Amino acid sequence: MALPAVAAAVMRRCVPAAVVLIGSLTPLVGVGPAWSSPTTAPSAGSAAEELTGARTAYGDAVKAVELIGAQRERLAASAQRATLAAERLRADVQGEDGGAIRSVVGRFFSGAPSAADRAVESADNAGHLSRLAATSRHALDTAIVKAESTRRAYDEVLAEQARRQAGWSAGDVAEFARSLAQPDERYLVTDREQNARNEAALARWERYLDRLIDADVVPPQAARLTDPTRLPGSLEAVRSRTGEAIAGVAQIENEDGTPLVVLPAETVRAVSTAFGRLGLTTVPAAGTPSTFACGGLVADAWGATDQLAADSMTQWRTLAKVPQSAMQVGDVVLLGGRRDGLEESGVYVGDRQVIVADPVTGTASVQSVGRTRLYGVRRVGLPVSHSYDAPPAGRCGLPAETVQAAPDGATGTFALQLPLAAGSYRISAGFGQRGSRWSTVHSGQDFAAPIGTPVSAIADGVVTVEHPSWAGNLVRVDHGGGVETWYGHLSTVNVVPGQQIGKGERIGAVGNEGNSSGPHLHLEVRLDGRAVDAALVLPIPELPRTAHPDGEVPDKALCSAAVGSTHLLACDAAVSFRLMSAAFTAELGTELCITDSYRSHVGRTALTPSKRRLPAAVGTSAHGAGRAVDLCGGVERLDTPEHRWLVTHGTSFGWVSPTWAAAGGSRPEPWHFESS
Repeated sequence: MALPAVAAAVMRRCVPAAVVLIGSLTPLVGVGPAWSSPTTAPSAGSAAEELTGARTAYGDAVKAVELIGAQRERLAASAQRATLAAERLRADVQGEDGGAIRSVVGRFFSGAPSAADRAVESADNAGHLSRLAATSRHALDTAIVKAESTRRAYDEVLAEQARRQAGWSAGDVAEFARSLAQPDERYLVTDREQNARNEAALARWERYLDRLIDADVVPPQAARLTDPTRLPGSLEAVRSRTGEAIAGVAQIENEDGTPLVVLPAETVRAVSTAFGRLGLTTVPAAGTPSTFACGGLVADAWGATDQLAADSMTQWRTLAKVPQSAMQVGDVVLLGGRRDGLEESGVYVGDRQVIVADPVTGTASVQSVGRTRLYGVRRVGLPVSHSYDAPPAGRCGLPAETVQAAPDGATGTFALQLPLAAGSYRISAGFGQRGSRWSTVHSGQDFAAPIGTPVSAIADGVVTVEHPSWAGNLVRVDHGGGVETWYGHLSTVNVVPGQQIGKGERIGAVGNEGNSSGPHLHLEVRLDGRAVDAALVLPIPELPRTAHPDGEVPDKALCSAAVGSTHLLACDAAVSFRLMSAAFTAELGTELCITDSYRSHVGRTALTPSKRRLPAAVGTSAHGAGRAVDLCGGVERLDTPEHRWLVTHGTSFGWVSPTWAAAGGSRPEPWHFESS
């Protein structure tokens, strides 16, 4: 049953005597654009169609990655089995008396295929499957590239809308929001009562949009409504029953004296997007009905304006808490109770109703919410000074070890630590410095400290002890992945060759041995045998790193992400990635596979045609900072051992999957990981 159109096209009302002008709509960092401009776009309605089309294309591309990834795994497994079978047959033939000649003679008399024939055929099959697996690997890489391109296309649409938004009127805003809220052609609801409830809620929302037109109000950005004592234009604070001003919303008095609540522009679009999800029997890419009910729907609704966590538990903990008495349309409603725990989250649409998704089918619908099920209310767009304690884990509870922090929130554990305790040293000669004591340039970082100051390993590794003339006593620690650290001029050595040492464990003590002008530790960080600046790798407070514009990281601040790889990352991210990759290989037996890493501005213009026109917006790209990778080899698919390993262990190396990229997130990309 198709949901009937509730209202006719937006008609321009008579302009009221008092016109409200609410400031500039210039987008702020971290908050998406509000509206697209009809001055250069054909219409607000077509702008909504463009946005929806970009999101749909992105979802389809992500699903293609899933399908091709699954096919590649099946082909790889078949190729491996065929290769093993061919090797067994070849061994059988070689082990027979008379070998291949005996097999051929046997076939001549029997007429049946010989063991040699079967071995040759099996080898041919194995080779064919191996070639198919290689082809599927190329297809998977191409699919990931396309998914990245469609995601950037989506970002490009949003950025373009931001550039056009200044000329929008209240009518344009309403038309755009109405277009987003209209039911999809795939809308399917057979229950008459549910269909009537959906219709009534949508009609109520469209009446609200009409009231915005009547008052000629253009909703402001959420950032302009966070302080109810400093509201723009003629807006006034909305007050609670106890008279307290409520942050995140405002109101204006209509000509008839009644108040009209003014929601932020981001909220208007999120509510409209949630209405557009009603009655659909499919969920966005990389999600399941369960994850869509447990935060995915909320993240999807807000995905075009903000990057929210994709799970209800994190939404509970990280969004601003709002009293139930102050609940407004657009708030995130969390359902459940102390006995059953957190069950689902949805978007409040007024009149004690909320849009939620069915955890079995994933279909979104408007449901009434009783006070017994209303567990908590959160508001997007308000600053939060701390996270809230997690509620009991119900249907939407996540085990602690699976909850990841995004790079823009709590960070993962840094993989390396300083070799000397804070306050026990001072910085002396730096990397690349020239002087008479060095044959070319200084290849390490010196820490001046008293003789006997303890020196510790910066990460886990295997020890080698040497005594070159320049260093006196030198300890080398191989951390795996082509990463090695050297500790020179030691007065004492507390480790032995071949010893496995842990991060923070004592190696020796500061000394003045070898070619030294005074007591100090000479530390070198080496990648593939080449010394790199330790200040670019270690968190040395006295040597803060320079912040570079997006896509303009200099070559000297970039390091190879793997042995022999052309993929580059910021040096600290490269080292932590190498250490993570070494641990990944040690446990799973395969290497991490990279399809994309640092992207420079120059590199973006020289990308393949599938990427060339779709760079991320300036200042928003973790790739442009050298702190993001796109991975393959199984990581690109959810519910694989490779992806689960990255999710579970990546945080200990400082690598996380952002919440927007997780299953059910606003832009699900299982292959995308970022360094904190």
